[in-house]
Amino acid sequence: MMTNYLIAPALLAATLAGCTGNAPKERTLTAQIDGAAGKTLYFDKFVNNRPVHADSVKLDAEGNGMMKLPAMPLDFYSLTLGGDQIMVLLLDSAESIRVTAQADSLQFPRKVEGSVNTALLHGYFRDAKTYDDQSQALAQRLKADPADSSAMVEYAKLNADFGQQTRQFIQDHMRSPAVLAALNRINPQQDLPLFQQVKDSLRISIPNSEYFAGFRDQVDRMAQQALAAKQQEEMQAKLDNLIPVGSEAPDFTQNTPEGKPFSLSNLRGKVVLVDFWASWCRPCRMENPNVVKMYNKYHAKGFDVLGVSLDKTKDAWTNAIKQDGLTWHHVSDLAFWNNAVAQQYGVSAIPYSVLVGRDGKVLGKNLRGAELEAKLAEVMK
Repeated sequence: MMTNYLIAPALLAATLAGCTGNAPKERTLTAQIDGAAGKTLYFDKFVNNRPVHADSVKLDAEGNGMMKLPAMPLDFYSLTLGGDQIMVLLLDSAESIRVTAQADSLQFPRKVEGSVNTALLHGYFRDAKTYDDQSQALAQRLKADPADSSAMVEYAKLNADFGQQTRQFIQDHMRSPAVLAALNRINPQQDLPLFQQVKDSLRISIPNSEYFAGFRDQVDRMAQQALAAKQQEEMQAKLDNLIPVGSEAPDFTQNTPEGKPFSLSNLRGKVVLVDFWASWCRPCRMENPNVVKMYNKYHAKGFDVLGVSLDKTKDAWTNAIKQDGLTWHHVSDLAFWNNAVAQQYGVSAIPYSVLVGRDGKVLGKNLRGAELEAKLAEVMK
């Protein structure tokens, strides 16, 4: 079947105008479909993501038939007997093709002759089916016995080998649209440069195809997303470096829910978790029970929490404090993401925390769950 990357287009009909007086070579499609005697075989093009019958032939008593095809550009087409099964074709305007298949497995023809790209495509489809069958068998073994170490090793090797085989197929046939089927088997985040190479190659071989246009736009979007993610990582690295572990935690002062100023330095001599959160932040609220647990466990030994809220309204802030049982110190300027302390500490996402030692030095950052529990067990001895 066609892959997710083969975004079906409205195929552009092309009329070839010859500069000589020679008539264009007639192109034919010859089929032998066992088990399809007397049935109609349809040759389809794709319009707006749907197959549209372009020609057809009624197969004879032996399942044989032939169609004369007009000259059309290199692109994806298909054969169907009118049901769900289709045989994908990759035809060039100069090619005549002969296919041999079984009616009940039309998608896997036994033989393809005359079309280089169609042969490449179905060769890869056969390899992929072999991989899928072997992968499913190993998955069944592991389902029956999750501790089957030999099956685990075979499964890992199978995946690695097929991944390498797929990448090699793409590298070897870069200009063939057949590689679009293979690209659907690899991770675009890990192999984005390969996707970009294919885009540049197909720009030469099928520049006017809407398959190419859809694929090109998809790759461009992935490249933009990758660039944005990289920029975000670089920005976060810069923010993290504002207050590195081992440095002095900057002092700050904001108002409590009662409107009184409270400073981090008020807690000097204690181990303090500066906890950036908000009532509207679901992950923050999910983490709160763990912070409550740590506070109850270590408060008597000199551990405290100073919550810095990125809320916008006092009622939402104080109601969340009450609902979650957060009995420690709280401050906020109710400025949402513009909270002055959050900006001072380079906070770009919440929940976020900074663990400050008794001497005012940063012991750790963004500790949650088991990581926070392990760190406190270490420092609260």
